[in-house]
Amino acid sequence: MELSFLSPKGRMLLSLVIFGTIGLVRRYIPLGSVPLAFLRAALGCLSMVVLMQVGHIPFHWEALRRRAPKLLLSGLLLGLDWVFFFEAFNHTTVAIATLCYYMAPVFMLAAAPLVFHEVLRRRKLVCAAITIGGMLLVSGVVGGAAQGGTGDFSGVVYALLGAFFYAAIIVLSKTITGLDPYEQTAAQLGTAALFLLVYASFTGQLDFHTMTGLGWGLTVLLGVVHTGLAYGIYFGSLTQVPAQTTAILSYVDPVVAVLLSVFVLQEPITELQLAGVCLVLGGMISGEREPRK
Repeated sequence: MELSFLSPKGRMLLSLVIFGTIGLVRRYIPLGSVPLAFLRAALGCLSMVVLMQVGHIPFHWEALRRRAPKLLLSGLLLGLDWVFFFEAFNHTTVAIATLCYYMAPVFMLAAAPLVFHEVLRRRKLVCAAITIGGMLLVSGVVGGAAQGGTGDFSGVVYALLGAFFYAAIIVLSKTITGLDPYEQTAAQLGTAALFLLVYASFTGQLDFHTMTGLGWGLTVLLGVVHTGLAYGIYFGSLTQVPAQTTAILSYVDPVVAVLLSVFVLQEPITELQLAGVCLVLGGMISGEREPRK
């Protein structure tokens, strides 16, 4: 998606700021995590298809058919990812849920030697250790902060499960080649919506009686703006921004989430957790930077 008045870096930054507000929006949607994940996937898929039509990006059906098994699996993983991520907000603060969710790169780092046969450098391992240490402070495992009004530990577990499935999606997506990013994302969103619809129907969770007018409006916002539109902006700028810059900018998302949690929602955060926030972000960003030669 093109926003000509912004530079490619500006467009990417805009999409990441939008992603960072997901927790804030989720706070005001009175709906279970499974039906909400279904609606987000369905609306996101529809929005992505519209963006493809506007941008004259075709579906390559034969290529999609050949990659159907991996696309179906990635759609299932995406549905699980969002269900656990949304559920985390029901049990802990936006800041803690988002930062624990952003442990996904650590899971990817652990998978790299096994899946891609990559050699892990000492610097990466040190940064991962710093990030994990920060996560322990943020989660309250160290210092008992989780009992101080910031939620229960199950929120941390849900967020980490979401991070695990998020990392699995990225690892799997690296093996899916020959598709346009918009096309691949639309297929993944569509299959995620299908899986979630079937599961919610069989388990009786497709219930919207708790929804309000505000809730429906925010759900549409989540599906159209935070998914279809934001993904469109992100993918539109991805090829025009250096990979190193992309990696560093990706942490704008959790920073925005932490700021909204503390200053807008006024959710509690302890000094130890604040130190953990700095360690998590510092470890992640340092791990993405290339050493100077």
